[in-house]
Amino acid sequence: MIKERKKSKYKKKTRKQIVFEYLKTITFSIIFSIVVTSFLAIQARNEMLENIYLEAKQQQSVDKETALKLITQTDLLKDLHTKKYAVCMNIAELYEAAGDYNDAKLAYEQAIMKAKPDTYKPYYKLLCVLLELEDFDSANALLTNVRDYTNKNLIKFKTRSYITMGDKYYSIGKFLSAAKSYEKADYYYNKFSKKDNKIEESIKERIINSYIQAADIMVKTGLNSDAVRFLKKAEKYNNKDFNIRYKLAIVLSDSDPEKSVEYLEKLLEEKPQDIDYSVYGTALMKAANIADLDGRTTQAKYYRYKIHSIDMFINRKVIYKNDLEVDLKSFKLNKVFFTYPLKATYSFLNVSNADIINLYADFVLTSKGKTIETISTAISDKNSPLLSYTFEPNLINIKFNKKFFTKKELENYTIKVFVYKDDKYKTLVTENSIPLKSF
Repeated sequence: MIKERKKSKYKKKTRKQIVFEYLKTITFSIIFSIVVTSFLAIQARNEMLENIYLEAKQQQSVDKETALKLITQTDLLKDLHTKKYAVCMNIAELYEAAGDYNDAKLAYEQAIMKAKPDTYKPYYKLLCVLLELEDFDSANALLTNVRDYTNKNLIKFKTRSYITMGDKYYSIGKFLSAAKSYEKADYYYNKFSKKDNKIEESIKERIINSYIQAADIMVKTGLNSDAVRFLKKAEKYNNKDFNIRYKLAIVLSDSDPEKSVEYLEKLLEEKPQDIDYSVYGTALMKAANIADLDGRTTQAKYYRYKIHSIDMFINRKVIYKNDLEVDLKSFKLNKVFFTYPLKATYSFLNVSNADIINLYADFVLTSKGKTIETISTAISDKNSPLLSYTFEPNLINIKFNKKFFTKKELENYTIKVFVYKDDKYKTLVTENSIPLKSF
């Protein structure tokens, strides 16, 4: 009798299954190699950027040393008028690198005389040297003497030059002159048919900041009318900027209380938590007195009613930063299953003149300006109010859900704390990065 062949306990794989497993293994290997290669490439790129930055700093130092050696070894300015444009430019750049701006100026002036029409590089380089020497009269004369006509290169040159001049004025505290230079840059930039929004906004932001700084100086010296004039110029470039309008409201509260109230009424609708109610109340009272003197009784009553209604609104809806002392008591980082849960304890102390019944807070975890996670919780309520004139703060413990896998990763994160009575009007009271001592 023929014996039956013993069956294998392992089921034989089909050709299709073998091919599938083979492809799966290859795919996994390819994906793994791509991930590893990408990681190594990113690391190499970061190292390369760091090396480039270091080399650039070292090169700058070497250039100055080299330039000084060349200048001391030979008289480069000798017979400069006989030399070609490119040679004059090279000599000028050597003197500029060495910090000898007076001789660099002479060389750039010779380069301008030998430059082709519509070549503006030597003009710009000379302008930069004149600004280093703080010879603003010569710098302005240089730009004025370059004839205006429809030419893309000239428009670009003048736009860039006036921005550079404005930056120099701003750096030494001549804010009004800076604003005028930036306005000239804006004038020339507007001649471009195609515009870049970032450049346009950058110029306008420079103008606004210059006028605001000039206005602040006027306020300190008691010249409020000039401060109003400069702030009005800034407002012309951005009539929605809260900071500009608030500054105007404060300055006008003495000279024109009714105009100040007009500004404050609109600002109260936007950010009541950022408005000083005492300034608003004083402006309303002055406006009411002026209306009474002018025989406008109805308007005077309206201003006085506003004082009362705003007081009620502030008490119910708004919390000011100065009403609270918010302190970070501790960060807790205990490793749990290969991750680092982030826990923190904050204390909230009421330093205002009234008890705070219903108060809430948002603890916002951010990284590079982006919100990662938000935890909302009550700080006080009817059963546990924040009492005024007490030394016992309310302690709040929070724990974020985000998983952190390395301690180093936590260095990139920040916690912002917003408090509010009404979630329409949130006030930023503190902002903390993760302290290194926590690690």
